Amino acid sequence: MAMVCLAAIGAGAAAAPPAPPLDPLQQSVVDSLAFPARTTPPELLDAAIRAADVDALDVALGYIGRLVAAVDGAGADRLQLLAELGDTFDPADLGRLERNLRPREPAIAKVVAAIREAAALRRRDPVRLAAAAQALAADSAAERQAAAARLAAAREDALPALVELLQSDAAGEPAKALARTLVGGLGPAARQPLLEWLAADDVPHWPGIIAALEASGADDIETFLLAPALVTDTPPAARAAAIAALQARAAGRGGDPPLPVPPSPDEASVRLAARLDRTLGPAGLPEVDHLRLEPVTDPRQAAAAFGGAVTGSVERFVWNPEARRFDRLNLPPRAARVQEAMHLARDLMALAPQDPAAIRLALLARLEATLVFAGPPTTALDRIEPEKLRAAVSPPEGFSVAATADVLDLAVTHGMWEAAAAAARALEPLDDAAQPLPPAARKALVRALAVPDPAVQFAAARALALAAGDPPYAGSSRVVEILAHAATARGVDRAVVAHHRVDVAQELAGDVSRFGYEPVAVATGREAIFAARASADTTLVLLGARTIRPTPLETVQFLQQQGTGIAPPVLIVVDPLDDDGRGCFLQQLIVKFCDVHGIAIVDRLDSFFAATTDPETGAVVTAPRFPDALAQAGGPRAVDPASRAVAAEARLERAREAIILLARLGRRGQDVSGSLRTAGDALQHADLRQPALTLLAAIGRAEAQQALHDEATRSDLPEPTRRLTLAALNTSVARHGLLLTSREMLADYAVYNRATDEDTRRAAAEILDVIEAPSRAHRSVSRDAASARTTR
Repeated sequence: MAMVCLAAIGAGAAAAPPAPPLDPLQQSVVDSLAFPARTTPPELLDAAIRAADVDALDVALGYIGRLVAAVDGAGADRLQLLAELGDTFDPADLGRLERNLRPREPAIAKVVAAIREAAALRRRDPVRLAAAAQALAADSAAERQAAAARLAAAREDALPALVELLQSDAAGEPAKALARTLVGGLGPAARQPLLEWLAADDVPHWPGIIAALEASGADDIETFLLAPALVTDTPPAARAAAIAALQARAAGRGGDPPLPVPPSPDEASVRLAARLDRTLGPAGLPEVDHLRLEPVTDPRQAAAAFGGAVTGSVERFVWNPEARRFDRLNLPPRAARVQEAMHLARDLMALAPQDPAAIRLALLARLEATLVFAGPPTTALDRIEPEKLRAAVSPPEGFSVAATADVLDLAVTHGMWEAAAAAARALEPLDDAAQPLPPAARKALVRALAVPDPAVQFAAARALALAAGDPPYAGSSRVVEILAHAATARGVDRAVVAHHRVDVAQELAGDVSRFGYEPVAVATGREAIFAARASADTTLVLLGARTIRPTPLETVQFLQQQGTGIAPPVLIVVDPLDDDGRGCFLQQLIVKFCDVHGIAIVDRLDSFFAATTDPETGAVVTAPRFPDALAQAGGPRAVDPASRAVAAEARLERAREAIILLARLGRRGQDVSGSLRTAGDALQHADLRQPALTLLAAIGRAEAQQALHDEATRSDLPEPTRRLTLAALNTSVARHGLLLTSREMLADYAVYNRATDEDTRRAAAEILDVIEAPSRAHRSVSRDAASARTTR
């Protein structure tokens, strides 16, 4: 496949447009490359690099074309030739060649990538590396040196061969000493792949892995050697290697070691639990490989600008037992943390700890692993079956509500919001006959209601609504508040625009609507706060820099302290004259917000929301700056269209469930009348209509019954929808009595009496049957009595 790409590149290079004439310096370099003639692939690549360094691009592309032809003519040896080029030339030279020629010929990137990939594949070849490891015991010093150089160039990929050598009885001590030196040259870089291999249950290689870990000189490997040194069923060779490594580390520290070597199982459990506790905390998340966000010029490329995923990525080594080598994977930070956390959790449980806190930490690690392996974090919890979720948080003796509540508290204190939501979901009853939650578990869920994450808040509120028992209890009103806020979502991204000038607010609202937002324009900071809190769909706030009542800084503080949902990113919009240096307004604004997270200071020039085009050609010169500013304030998730769509769908699903839960609470006697307006608005949304009807039927207010009545009298309702509406109205009347006024009843009678077609009369009669049901229930009517309703 690589050769097909190279052939296409050669054709593209030959068809490149001519470059400007060369100056004398460029010409002298080109002339020096012509004699002696360059014919071999290394000479052609060297000439291309030298020509590109002086911007002789046509000449460099010519050498690249000849190089492609030479490689293509190598036949079966093409990959070998590419690998030799990759090993011969410095990676920096190849990168510079790519940067110089890419504007002229974008396909040059494929040439450089093919060279690098071929070299990397050869360096990672297990057979070649195994032969080099065996050559460390050769009699010839030159052969040993060449083998060591080959293994050193392979870096982490050479570890399998070195481990085999370190645990081989046939290898001599000089060869093992060279292997330890090579592993020590890797230093901390060898830690993660060796620990991953140690956790892969490749028991026969444990002695060699432990010896390599000791040789690496990594600072924090003692904790991972405790279980191999203490677990009774560890093979003797692995146990001896682990004890020897622990003793060597203790001796290297000097003085009296803080613990016996090896320590007792109880002391080892304490050390493992402390390390697992630190790993599961925020400090345990590894830093992503792309710390600086690249400018986001296209929202569809927001993920790529952050390293290929909206959460960033971390390169990790995963042991491949079939191929007997390491595979490089770019993992999200949470998945990378789970690798180490599960290793520690397995070692901890193998020591059979007696401390419940240590067991809870292991359960939290297992729950986090279950979520990470379930897929994208936004929808992972919905894909896990309840039984599997409960199994993840179950201690050895079986599922326990108290243990799950402890795991929930641990997840909250460690900032693991996804795990906290999963623990709350595990506390939900599997059937309606389940007993209410005990007070300790209920208090843990109430504490989770204060977590600044909408998914955790909703999961805790849902568990309380389903399993907390009859209200009132501490936090019962907070449950209604959380559910009522979640019910306001409609699955659209909503932007609040606040500016003291109405015309500017309307202009900003129109600009932001082009990026898929539903804008709400207000004039003051106070209105912005209430508008943002009014809907769970609020995902962005544009705030004028001169907004008053309150000030922009106070408004941002209020937005970030809201008790429900998550604080949306805020863009502080400065006006064209706000950057006047004489008043220092912009400078003061930057100083005020320098330590505030989740905000960005932007202007409202035309180039912020619209692309800048060339007036003569119409070509786009620069992309709109809005996506990049939003990514800086809210992260790539706020810009990436796929992430926005998934988040909007999740909010809509939570709204549907919240309305159903509110109706359930209302039927149990809890006051949910504050959601009356929300239910009325939800009637206009197809996905929320049926839950909204159920909620309105549960609210004992005249306004709720009036909304059901008005909906039932609509002439444009489909028949199935009208049946659902009539059923809800009937439920409301049966539960709360007739709350309509005489005006509505007289209007229904008038429609029935004046109807000219049978369908209209039948529909009015069905509504009247519901309205008259309470009065008929309190009076007896003989069978032969005349109809109370006129038939004329």
